[in-house]
Amino acid sequence: MARRSREVYQFKITLRGIRPPVWRRIQVPENYSFWDLHVAIQDALGWLDCHLHAFYMANPLTGQREEIGIPDEEWAGDKILPGWKKKIARYFTPENKKARYVYDFGDDWEHDVVLEKILPRNENVFYPCCTAGRRSAPPEDCGGLWGYENLLQGLEDPDHEEHEEIIEWVGEDFDPDDFNKEAIVFSDPRNRLESAISGNAREEEHSWEEEEAEDREFFLEPWVELWDKVRRRDVSDLSPGEEKIARIMQDHESIFSETLDKVKQGGAEEEEDIGLLFHVLIHMTVEDQLERGKPLEMRSFYEAMKEQGCSHHDTVHLAGSLWASLFLESTYEKKRFPSQKYRNRLKKFKDMKPREIWDLLKKEQFQENK
Repeated sequence: MARRSREVYQFKITLRGIRPPVWRRIQVPENYSFWDLHVAIQDALGWLDCHLHAFYMANPLTGQREEIGIPDEEWAGDKILPGWKKKIARYFTPENKKARYVYDFGDDWEHDVVLEKILPRNENVFYPCCTAGRRSAPPEDCGGLWGYENLLQGLEDPDHEEHEEIIEWVGEDFDPDDFNKEAIVFSDPRNRLESAISGNAREEEHSWEEEEAEDREFFLEPWVELWDKVRRRDVSDLSPGEEKIARIMQDHESIFSETLDKVKQGGAEEEEDIGLLFHVLIHMTVEDQLERGKPLEMRSFYEAMKEQGCSHHDTVHLAGSLWASLFLESTYEKKRFPSQKYRNRLKKFKDMKPREIWDLLKKEQFQENK
């Protein structure tokens, strides 16, 4: 049985880059791990804990900066220490009282976490608890600091071009200045950890695989027929939609030839043919956005990438990967596609280099697979 704490750690958590500031003051038991502290911060601020996170803090014994969160061997360059194995009492001291907490590596919400006091436990108080704070945290997936600023402008200005869309997204009751500590409900960090690293993820993956199998059986036959027409150059009687797909097939002739031939012979893996269909869907989506000129941010993103030397095909792939990551995220979470976040990120990414965008999307892909 875990030892009952005799002391509590009082922290002030402040979200960086927003004025007036968004902050919370919370008290947690001394025997809390960094995972437990993470859950308490999420609950106190009203975040939904659907993205990756990390604490960055100096180890008081070595003086070295460490990253504490959810380990990932695939893309993490530095060693990430598991938060549930690291106790806050071994790191936070009156002399070593500051840490940086980052939530959502796409929007990059950075928080200052400061140990204010170490207090004796009050037997009449249930911990963790929130004793003070100010303002509401930004809505999840709003596009980081830049996206949140744009959201506030659109929320306040009825003539803003995105006013109605923003109201529909965040709801008419959203108030950035709202804070009510009595409404905060703290979760059991042990239950949250079990869900995060085991059961729920497997159940969602299993459900998604079942849906893929059903889609596979229904869709593959007409795709094989269309591919046969493309190879025979018999495309005179195709519909406009089929013509688009045929052009994409021609651009990826070697891939389609190998995979759809396997399908005809019954030897293709599910991941191959479903991935192929999704690849076409991505291309068609981006091509349609460019043709329609909507969202407006797509054209400026496309032109910015072309100026950096990207071919049309590579630029469509890059934009499509961005769209696909948000599409899959919304599908897994059973939410509508976050169009506002998509537009915000197109604006942000147009000023980045293609390699930087690829690296960020790869990082986020790990998060979706958790």
